[in-house]
Amino acid sequence: MSFLTRTFLVVALTAALPSDQLLADDYADGVAAFDKNDFVAAVSFFTKAIAQNQDNADGYVARGTAYQSLGELDKALTDCDAAIRLDPKHVSALASRGNVWFAKDEFDKALADYDEANRLDPQNAAIYAARGSAWHAKGEFDKALADYDLAIRLNMNYGLAHHGRGTALQEQGELDQALAAYDMAIRLDPNDVLAYINRGTAWNDKNEFEKALADFDKAIRLNPKNSEAYINRGFAWLGKEELDKALADFEKAINLDPKNVKALCCRGALWEEMDDLDKALADYDEAIRLDPKNADAYVGRGSALCSKGEFDKALADFDKVIELDPNLPDAYVGSAYVCGAKGEFDDVLALCNKAIDLDPEFADAYVVRASAWEKKGEFDKALADVDQGIELDPEFPDPHNSRAWIRATCPNENYRDGAKALEEATKACELTDWKMPGCLDTLATAYAESGDFDKAVEWQKKAIDLAPEAEKGDFGTRLKLYQEGKPYREEPRKK
Repeated sequence: MSFLTRTFLVVALTAALPSDQLLADDYADGVAAFDKNDFVAAVSFFTKAIAQNQDNADGYVARGTAYQSLGELDKALTDCDAAIRLDPKHVSALASRGNVWFAKDEFDKALADYDEANRLDPQNAAIYAARGSAWHAKGEFDKALADYDLAIRLNMNYGLAHHGRGTALQEQGELDQALAAYDMAIRLDPNDVLAYINRGTAWNDKNEFEKALADFDKAIRLNPKNSEAYINRGFAWLGKEELDKALADFEKAINLDPKNVKALCCRGALWEEMDDLDKALADYDEAIRLDPKNADAYVGRGSALCSKGEFDKALADFDKVIELDPNLPDAYVGSAYVCGAKGEFDDVLALCNKAIDLDPEFADAYVVRASAWEKKGEFDKALADVDQGIELDPEFPDPHNSRAWIRATCPNENYRDGAKALEEATKACELTDWKMPGCLDTLATAYAESGDFDKAVEWQKKAIDLAPEAEKGDFGTRLKLYQEGKPYREEPRKK
């Protein structure tokens, strides 16, 4: 259960027990079953309570909350509507219906119900926290923080509000403040599994992977069946470049929840990084079968298809992403990469421009656009784009590698500079721990441009050893040049 979902469900069971003793007994038994996560039993008890008094709104609210926990949202909505018809000022009924609207991704309707519940009960901290979560889901993080702060002013010890505040701050990149909020949530509830997971993701964002691992380990000790803890621990292992451990965690998440699309996409991306493209494609295929509208799965599959050289299929996947989410810059950059492989450089420029319009800080878009400018012979523009990529993300190896390639191989001698090429190529290799064949290939070209052909041969052989089969041919051609004491030059191209 996500933090947002849990915030909503906490709001729902706040009504007082009904006065009628038989009704109260069934209602109390339903609440007890709900607290044990036995939602089927809870529905049964609440149904008995409703049968004894069909005019009592509390029973409908409670049963609706249990239905929501089972994922039966239409039944939950019907019960909430029934409660509101019986009592239009029933605060828990309004809040509960807001919960259901949120679960149905109807955020504006959720906000309308939370607004009315807050108007009726302006001192209810839980409803402010729930409304904050709805603003959060809409990406309105300042409004979310305002509501979380209101909830905290009403109840300083309301852990869920501190937790929600942490998630909103993390979305805004305020990681230190987010960590402080998570710390408070955990102090208030040391068994809050989701707070440990979210604090761990904040440590991941700060590249503090040991601290992240400690939080994910704690979450797993508290709940060994929480698949999100394993997924996020897998990211921490990736940050430490422990690929086998990351793979084990992604697989554990999938074993716990075979329908977890996020886990399948994560494992697919890792298979691609490990050059096992068939396994990557199998995971993405399964993710898409489970969720045909999941844009991330199509992006991942498109990337894997590019790596296999199946560009038409890749382009179809990126087109699908744009259909599903026209504001996702990754899809335009993926399509641009395919167009570049097909020599359609004007299309590359148009697609990258669109991606940059959507996200001016997307470093990948500048790198891909730079490759098109280079192929069109616009070397100043190419260097300007890789410079922008480095400024946006100094630890991203691709722009360093691209700048080194231009400085080492440009057909226009005015842009070649062996010393600068070596500096940039070395930086790219350092950032990839000397394990990426493309970066090693560029380093070899830089040595050749500098006249050190022995080093060029040495590094080109290492690049060939690590390269996938599809790249070995080009790498081998350059190796022969270096063995003959010749540098590699890109062919001049028309604009």
